[in-house]
Amino acid sequence: MFDRKRTIRTVDFELPRGAVSIEALMAMPREGWEHLRNEINIRRQAEPARPFARCRLCEAGVFIRAQAVDGGHIPFYAHFPESPKSCPWYEGGNLKPDDARAAQYQGHQESALHRRLCQTIEALAKADPRCVSSAIDTYLRPEIHARGRWPDVYLDMGTFGRFALEIQLSKPFAPEVVARHVHYEREGVRLIWIFRELEDPLPQGFHDVITMQRGNAFVFDNDAEAASIEKGTLILKCYLEDGKGGYLKSRLVTLDDLDITTGLSVFLEDRRSERLVKYCKEVRNRWWQAFQQAKTDKPSSPFYSEKFAPAWASVRSYVPELSAWKENYWASHSDRGQAHLASLFAILCSVAHSAEQDKEVLHITRHSGDGALLAMLNSKLSSATFAPYANLIEAFVTTTPLANLLDRPSLRKIQGNARSAHDQVDREHPVWKALARLFPEALDGMVRAEMADLGRLPKWATGPQALPSS
Repeated sequence: MFDRKRTIRTVDFELPRGAVSIEALMAMPREGWEHLRNEINIRRQAEPARPFARCRLCEAGVFIRAQAVDGGHIPFYAHFPESPKSCPWYEGGNLKPDDARAAQYQGHQESALHRRLCQTIEALAKADPRCVSSAIDTYLRPEIHARGRWPDVYLDMGTFGRFALEIQLSKPFAPEVVARHVHYEREGVRLIWIFRELEDPLPQGFHDVITMQRGNAFVFDNDAEAASIEKGTLILKCYLEDGKGGYLKSRLVTLDDLDITTGLSVFLEDRRSERLVKYCKEVRNRWWQAFQQAKTDKPSSPFYSEKFAPAWASVRSYVPELSAWKENYWASHSDRGQAHLASLFAILCSVAHSAEQDKEVLHITRHSGDGALLAMLNSKLSSATFAPYANLIEAFVTTTPLANLLDRPSLRKIQGNARSAHDQVDREHPVWKALARLFPEALDGMVRAEMADLGRLPKWATGPQALPSS
């Protein structure tokens, strides 16, 4: 752990992420904190006066620095250079990007190898009959912005599109990585970073590039050069993350093989989003399967079925505090905590499935017909059993297309009564944490924000829309 005076302990991210401690940051998987690192720099480029993340003490903007260690990197927070030096957590001066770049290259902006690679890649790309024009290290005048760029290789491939190829031999700087992506997206130019090789260990700057390319690393080595000459077009070697800290077997790809439809990123396969989607569904699917089995096992009281035992164990591994809560719940309510959580799961599934299917779908209570979902929520929140979850249910419904249910007078009144008569569980309560693991797209601010950034929120969690007519 870093010294307290040299490390920002807590950072307030823009909602819905909220406060993230240094311990929580360092416990994140690499793809999680790398995504945050890029989002900070995207905001820094777009709106420098409105930081995406702020120091808890001085409220100045901060970024995520990567500390190289054996076998990888450790993330920690650092102030931007203009932050107040009086902050107890200020860790000292930082090199300005231009100064850091000058130090890195020792005054030489380009090596002989870099120049040769640029020339070779341009020549191979020009062999493609679709190439209308190309240039090396030529100022690209922006169409809508004052500041231009000098891409290593610029390609105009006619109707196929325009490309900026950055050949990277030494580690890039995180702010510059993001700045280039943001700039080229605005100009309608597809940016592809190309390495000569994947070093081991890989510098953090390369990881930043791979994060922006959604887990794809493009390499132009001797194999790619030979294949390009043979095929008469530019061919790159693509490495895809394997989800275990390494890469799958490389593949030779052309520009035509790449997905160029997703804004900032160009990639062969989106290796980051799929892992996040899988994470979201993993535990919830176990509960859903248990629920289906429980309805057969105990048709009259499915929530008390032992079919939920494996599902309970799966969520308890993420929220260990559930064990103590389960004992306390039995002592205070003479009821099984596992069955109680299963009932809450069914309530939230009813909302999510109704939003997903554009029709009212209920998995708890016998309400039917027009207004069944509203009637179910009213009846549940009117009971002492579920009234303590008025805030939780509101937080969940707010993230769905059915958020306008919360404006219905009957539900507003019942929610008010529930809050007046019962203490509400909060985000630190084991049940809230468990449901956040079951429905992270709605209740886990970090996951929800990242999925929104990647355009992967499911339909049921895409926010307010009109309630479908019944």
